[in-house]
Amino acid sequence: MSLTVTELEKLKSILIHMAKNIKYILYTTKKLMEVNDDSEREKTWQEIENISANLEVLRREFVNEVLVFIARRQPLGRELLIANALISIAYDMYRISRYCREIARIDSILPQTSKLNTIKDLQKIFIEAIKAVEASLEDLIDFIPKRLNIVKEVDNNIDEIYREVLREITTNPIIPREKAVKALIMRHIERIVDHAQYIEQYLSTIP
Repeated sequence: MSLTVTELEKLKSILIHMAKNIKYILYTTKKLMEVNDDSEREKTWQEIENISANLEVLRREFVNEVLVFIARRQPLGRELLIANALISIAYDMYRISRYCREIARIDSILPQTSKLNTIKDLQKIFIEAIKAVEASLEDLIDFIPKRLNIVKEVDNNIDEIYREVLREITTNPIIPREKAVKALIMRHIERIVDHAQYIEQYLSTIP
């Protein structure tokens, strides 16, 4: 009734494939905070849409694999905890991709003078978010939450930046477009880092 090494490795390999896609979509999203060329931005928007759609398919396939394992093996104890954690982690990775998609969609409707590459410090903040996600994905490969403190530190920093942005727009009667857009994007960045922390928490539940 135990989860065999072969079965665990098969499930982990699917998650690791998802993790590679998550890294790719994050770095692709970061390009929106760097490039100026309109055609390059359009290609980037479409690429992010495609990766996000692909990750949705991968997540569904992965959940089916885990459910088949549960139905066939009827695991208890540690094995059941692992199965539950794996499904939850797959969902967190999928949500990260959706937030990247939303960031791209916001960028696509902004006027040329207000694209994400014009917003002060946004790229620097997003790089910090990538740092947190990469730490959690490395822990997923190791199957041990040994980088949890890195993720927590980034989470605290991003939360503080987000609160400061909110304070700026709630204490001023006139809100510049840049600050309003930054608040929208910061919300998505804050959620991306939250999901990195959730991955660490789920890994922590595995005895």
